[in-house]
Amino acid sequence: HDGRAAASPTAGQKLEGIAGTPSSTIFRPFTILLNASLAPLGVRRVSKLVRTGFLDGQILYRVIPGFLVQFGVAADPTVHARWQRGEKRRLKDEPNRMPFRHGTLSFAGAGTDSRTSHLFVALAPNGVRLGRGTPHEATLGHVVSGMETWERVVANYQKSGYKDTGTLQGPLVQRGNAAAAAYPLLDRIRACHMEVAPRRRLAGSPSTEEFSL
Repeated sequence: HDGRAAASPTAGQKLEGIAGTPSSTIFRPFTILLNASLAPLGVRRVSKLVRTGFLDGQILYRVIPGFLVQFGVAADPTVHARWQRGEKRRLKDEPNRMPFRHGTLSFAGAGTDSRTSHLFVALAPNGVRLGRGTPHEATLGHVVSGMETWERVVANYQKSGYKDTGTLQGPLVQRGNAAAAAYPLLDRIRACHMEVAPRRRLAGSPSTEEFSL
C-alpha cells in the first residue's frame, strides 16, 4: 500500500505532472480525462500506476508519427518487474466502447488478457484505426488539453533522427532508463500525481478521472 487514501471509484481524479527531455528547462503539461464507465479495470490500473509513482521518470520510448506514442516501462527495472509478474498483474480484456481518436489513451499488449502497464496515446491519422478487434485495445480516455505536448514529443523525435526506438522496450525492461543512454533526446514523464476532483463537478455525469504528465 502506498500510504495514500484510495479514492472512491465514483469520484473524479486529476493526475497532474510535466514531461520533457532530460536536458530541457521547459516541461509541458497535458490532461487526459479517463472514463471508468468505458473500461473500469483499465482505468483502475492506470490510477494505481500513477498513485504508486510508477510513471515518474518514464521514457516515451516508442514514437511513430501519425500513429502513436508509447510508454509504460518504469525507470527502475525492479519497480517494473513487480508490475509484470504473475497472472494477477494481467488484466482481463474489456470491450472497446468508444472509437479511437487523436489523443485516445489505451493499453498496449500482446494478445488476449495481456494488459499490464504498457500504454499509448493514439495519433491521427493512423492511430484512430486502432481499437477494432485487437483484444487489449480499449479506450480509457482522451487528451482534453495539452495535445500540443504530444505533438511536441513527435516533433522532437523527428528532429532527433533516431530510428525505430520501439526496440528499446526489452532493454528498458531489463535495465531501466540506463538502457536509453544513447537516446538523450527522447522525451520522458518528469513526474505526475493524482488528485481527487470534487464530486459536485461530476454530478450527473459518468465516473471520470483527469491526469496530466
